[in-house]
Formats: sequence, C-alpha cells, structure tokens
Amino acid sequence: METEVAEKKQKAETKICSLNDLLFPVEMIDNPRNTNPEYCKVVTGIIGNQEMDLNYCSDRYALVPNANIFPKIEEVLGGHTVNFVPEYKHINNVRFYADYQINDPRYGYKMNGTTDTIQPMLRVQHSYNGLTKYRIVFGYFRLICSNGLVIAVEEMKQYNLVIVGKHTEAILHSFDELNKMLENFGQNAKQITNALTAKYELLGGRWVANVEDRVTEVLKANKIAMVDTSKFNTLNDIVGRVMSEANGEKRDMGYDGRVNDWLIYNGINQYLNSERTIAAPDKKMEDDSKVFEYMLQHA
Repeated sequence: METEVAEKKQKAETKICSLNDLLFPVEMIDNPRNTNPEYCKVVTGIIGNQEMDLNYCSDRYALVPNANIFPKIEEVLGGHTVNFVPEYKHINNVRFYADYQINDPRYGYKMNGTTDTIQPMLRVQHSYNGLTKYRIVFGYFRLICSNGLVIAVEEMKQYNLVIVGKHTEAILHSFDELNKMLENFGQNAKQITNALTAKYELLGGRWVANVEDRVTEVLKANKIAMVDTSKFNTLNDIVGRVMSEANGEKRDMGYDGRVNDWLIYNGINQYLNSERTIAAPDKKMEDDSKVFEYMLQHA
C-alpha cells in the first residue's frame, strides 16, 4: 500500500513538460497580509490563465524567471553549434529541470570491448521556492537508456564542470561560465573525455561473480531503501535490469552474459531514476553520485 501511494505521489509531482510550460509569467510582489519579515514577499505566477502563489519569502530573495535562464542556455549551446535533445520537467510549477542530451557523435564514447555508447549531457535545475538550487552540471547518458550518468567529483572539480548560482548576478554570470565550459570541452574534447570516462572504465574492468551480493552491498552502504513486498522487490528489480543488459535482451552490447560494476552501477542508476522512487530529480542525482563514488572506492 505504501509503495502504491509513493508511486501516485511521484506521478503527480514530477511532470515532463515543454519549454513553454516553464516560461509562464512570474513576479515577486508585496505580501498583502500582515506577516513577519521572512514572508513579506510573494512569488506569483500565471499558470493556465490563473494566478498562483508559488513562494512566500523575504525581500532578500532574488527572483530570476525561467525565461531568463533556459532560453539563454539554449542560445549558448546553439552558439557552439551543439546538437541537443532537451527534456524538461517540473514539480508543482516551482522546481524546474532540463536535460540537454548532446548527440554529436564526435563527443561519443564506447566502453572498451562493447558497443555500449555514452554521450555528453548538461543538466540544469532551478526553482522559485529555494528547495532546488540553481545549477548546471556536466554528465553523460547512455544511448540504451536516457538516464543521466554522473561523473566523478574529482574530475568535475578539475575541469570546472559544475556551475552554481544563488543570486541574480551569479546566475546571469553562469552563462559566461557555460560558454567557457563548452569552449574548453570543444578544444580539449579527447583529453577531457578520456579523463571522465576513465572512472567508468574502472568500473567496467571489475567483473562481478555474485550480482545479488554486490547490489545489496552498494544499496545498504548508501542507505537506499530496499522494498520487499508481494508486488515488488528492489533487489530483484535491479538484478533483472543488470542481467537483461548483460545478456543483450534488448540490445546486444557485447557483454556476453557477464556482469561488471559498470552494469551494476547502471542498474542502480535506472532504479533510482524510475517511478519507484519519489525523490526530486536533484535528490536522485545526489544519491546516484554517492553510489558512483562508493563503487569507485570499494571494489
């Protein structure tokens, strides 16, 4: 029963949408009610021709409309002739996400000895209620599965592949930083790609004899709840995903029935990003990063 409620909550909150759905008019006005200074302002939006209160905040809050963010990011991508496929999501019209899948084959990478191909992805997040911090982060996605893949924290810092903004000035400056990031990647694509994918290859080089034990270890170490009911079992779900890819049931990628840590990481990644988990996309990415870093450090 609890799992069914969680599923309904997830479907109701995180919605795939169009860019226009993110660009509704928004403004910050004085709160007409008597209140304390922390709630003296109201962020309101016009959604479906109806006004909606989105956030109650102090006058220190800096409102940056989505219309000043997502189109600008796409303008920067277009300026670098980057071909991308976007996917937009929102939670209750206050938390916003965009994944930009970069499909240029020049930047693709195949895992050693396989046809398992990954491509770069930019993930952007923003909110009107402060629950999701504005951020642009570089990552990857697999052609077989569009879920975003995190990169190692060490390389993320080394190559300045995450951009964070809190106030208006910092957010507007982030477009210049994104431009520099794309310029750097374009000029040093091979070097950066090799550095980032080396950690994926580290997982790819670790063959796993007991898949269930390894999945259980990783989930428990990262405090990821394991559901076990008559209708659903987390362990069976992840192991099923892993073995399906290893056996080439949907697409033969050359694993010949063998399982490595790379496939296990992706099986857990797919579970975390499925409708079985109700966390917001930024929390899912945080959990994904913890799993990835743990697996890198613990063979």
